[in-house]
Amino acid sequence: YLHSPKWFNNGVIFNSTTYNGTSLKKVRCYSTSRSVNDQHSKIVTEFLTDKNINPVYIFEDLRNVNTKNNIKDQTKDLSGVYLILNKITNDFYVGSASTDKLYARFYRHLINLTGSKIVKLAVNKYGIDNFVFIVLETFTEKTTVENNKNLLDVEDFYLKSLLPNYNILTEAGSSFGYKHTELDRIKMKANYSEERRMLIGNINRNKEFSNATIERMKQSALNRNKVEFNKDALDNMKKASKPIILYNIESNTVFGEYSSITEVALSLNCSQRTINRALKTEKKVLLRRWIVKYT
Repeated sequence: YLHSPKWFNNGVIFNSTTYNGTSLKKVRCYSTSRSVNDQHSKIVTEFLTDKNINPVYIFEDLRNVNTKNNIKDQTKDLSGVYLILNKITNDFYVGSASTDKLYARFYRHLINLTGSKIVKLAVNKYGIDNFVFIVLETFTEKTTVENNKNLLDVEDFYLKSLLPNYNILTEAGSSFGYKHTELDRIKMKANYSEERRMLIGNINRNKEFSNATIERMKQSALNRNKVEFNKDALDNMKKASKPIILYNIESNTVFGEYSSITEVALSLNCSQRTINRALKTEKKVLLRRWIVKYT
């Protein structure tokens, strides 16, 4: 198979729906013809060759206004699957976009930095000039709630075959036709918590209480049991607040730096217990993809 990763040749049998000349399970959208930009860097060429990928479009020099306009023009009215590549570390992110949303995905992830938190950290560290926006597949059929699963199937194939290490989720998912994705819920929870704190803080502001109410509040505060922690508990809390650094297990490059185990757990969408177990092991391997260490 000429235009997709190696996994299409792994002997997997799909239903007979045609996809770009090859049968693909449940996909009724047809990919547009390949028209890869003629000139791109050696690093990108080597990456694509190694992954056995023949993409539709490759966009470098992402700071350039002309490049941004080209992305908007070339992807107009199309849906598809895209890849964001870090040319320094060869780390990358894979995602999908519904009809006429490919440019919006590019802009959110790499320009506004309001998409993937991991991509945001990487762009801030390495600079936008060291990233490439690659369109792997495009489809002309308008994405709807009913056929969106087809697009996610293609994205899921790339996720499972390429194993992009900038992706938190290992399975394709989308907010298209749904209320929110799991990552959106995490972000909303954090935003809601801040709003909630402000709301609670304003509830009693400029409010007058009777002397009896003030006295009851005072006595309640004075009678509150003082929480005391033993030495082990204090040591555990200190460990939990120590800075953490994550390394990519394959390239041994820095994946991210975090202020605490809690922040790592939130970023990777895993439990603090899982991280603690990894820290206690000799090799300190986390989720078979990272090395986790205290700084």
